[in-house]
Amino acid sequence: MRQIFQTVFCVLSVLSVAAVLLVGILCGWLYALIAVAAAILFACLMFWCKNGNPFRKPPEEPHADYMNTDEENDRLNKKQ
Repeated sequence: MRQIFQTVFCVLSVLSVAAVLLVGILCGWLYALIAVAAAILFACLMFWCKNGNPFRKPPEEPHADYMNTDEENDRLNKKQ
């Protein structure tokens, strides 16, 4: 599913870049900035789908805790 989104966003980004010149000539260069913003947005979404969520925190390592049983704490202390 991730590769499908990556491909779709890549195609949309390329189409937005191609539309910049056409929109700039026909409607004015101020409107072309909308197409530039769309191209940047789709490119960012493409890279986000490619690399995953950069803001996601890695899972926290389990550590010894008073809520664990003695066997679990011994196993976790030996692992460290």
